[in-house]
Amino acid sequence: MKKIILLLLSFTVVSCNRYLDVSPDSQLDINIDSEDKIAELLTAAYPKASYFPILETMSDNAEEVSGGVHTNLNEAMYYWRDFEQEDIDTPLNYWNDAYRGIAQANHALEYLKQYPQKTGRIKALYGEALLLRAYLHFMLVNIWAKPYSPNSDAPGIPYVTHPEKNAIPKYKRLTVGEVYDKIEEDMLLGIAALDEQYYKIPKYHFNKKAAYAFAARFYLYKGEWDKVIAYSDYILENDPLPKIRDWANKYQSYITTPYLIPRVYSSVDEPANLLITYTQSRWKRNLSDAKYAMSENLRSKLFSNFASKYSASFWYITKGNSLTGNRYVDKFTELQKFQDEGSNPRELYTPNVLFTTDEVLLNRAEAYAMKQKYDDAVNDIITFMKNKSQKTFIKDELLVAFQDGQENYTPFYPLTFYQGSLVNAIAELRRREFVHEGLRWFDIKRFYLTVNRNKAGDEYDINKILKKEDPRKLLQIPLQAQRLGLEANPR
Repeated sequence: MKKIILLLLSFTVVSCNRYLDVSPDSQLDINIDSEDKIAELLTAAYPKASYFPILETMSDNAEEVSGGVHTNLNEAMYYWRDFEQEDIDTPLNYWNDAYRGIAQANHALEYLKQYPQKTGRIKALYGEALLLRAYLHFMLVNIWAKPYSPNSDAPGIPYVTHPEKNAIPKYKRLTVGEVYDKIEEDMLLGIAALDEQYYKIPKYHFNKKAAYAFAARFYLYKGEWDKVIAYSDYILENDPLPKIRDWANKYQSYITTPYLIPRVYSSVDEPANLLITYTQSRWKRNLSDAKYAMSENLRSKLFSNFASKYSASFWYITKGNSLTGNRYVDKFTELQKFQDEGSNPRELYTPNVLFTTDEVLLNRAEAYAMKQKYDDAVNDIITFMKNKSQKTFIKDELLVAFQDGQENYTPFYPLTFYQGSLVNAIAELRRREFVHEGLRWFDIKRFYLTVNRNKAGDEYDINKILKKEDPRKLLQIPLQAQRLGLEANPR
């Protein structure tokens, strides 16, 4: 009988042993009897599924491409419809994979209890397991539940802290606030215990800077600005510029060797990259031919006509498919485990960069804006722009250039006019820097932005507008999980 998982009922250890620095032997009855094997178990707990194809297609970073190739998944995500099929790059796949990783982290924590002598390595393994558990729950709650707000009793997701011993475990959805409390507890304990000296390649694991980047994002979504700044300062130090991805110079030098761009983008040698994982995904190839993706119109809007009042374009290097009309930033490599000529091959592996210094810098700028430290916020934005654009704004230009649209931002906390203008600028920069990577969706949710799919000249359709508090912003709890007792999201 096929096992359909709500959460992982056993700890199947999977790994892309070609790409990570350890290669766990995958057996259901594997005997975890050493620190090295626990470390392998944790290595295999990092995400093997990508949220990029789901969230990017749902965001305003996608439009209809006239010659693009239609798939049911691509269309369902674009129009915010529930999609229950099992495949890679689907909501169900990410849900299952996240809980698989949580289960493996919990098994690792259980095995670590067998070591009464808490050596430095044991403490470090505790730290990595707790951070993994916190991060995966954080992603789940931000995809399948409402954005955080104080005193909200909105349903979150199950927070699992023990290995499964029952065939069909019973879980309930905690509130979003309760989930955030548990994430914070695990995250802070994990950071305190973490020690990256035990990693062969730290950027494939929760190293110290990646953990602090996670904390900066966590507290940004929670609205605790001082903590965002404190965690960001540790990563950025005194001079952020050398740590920011340099599209204006370094990546421009690869114009004559464009095949190097995606390799460099996800490399451990790229200073901007803090945490990298390999996922089973068709995302790289789908970007070049999907029906709902980046059109030429959208490419021009994002990268050539950045601010309507000022001439400002970006140095991001875009490619195009002359057959379909798709446009994309070539960020991703693809490795194929087995030769599969089918239309939907499964054994494809694509690196996902989960945390970067670019995000940290923009997060700090947003926190400065909310603290009304406008000069500090603008300085961070200008630093960011030096490596991205031919245009360097000054403070007054920034405030004017981005005042249009600032009224659309309505998070759970109030914004002054200046704050709204700067937050708009930062969100638009984040949108462009992380195009194809799904982060735009989280800004759409936490700022309660609208997305309109209606096209000029077509008949107006209310179903093609994603409203501020639209229930479709919450992915639907998988049917398998609902059958096991989890409350569905409203529709």
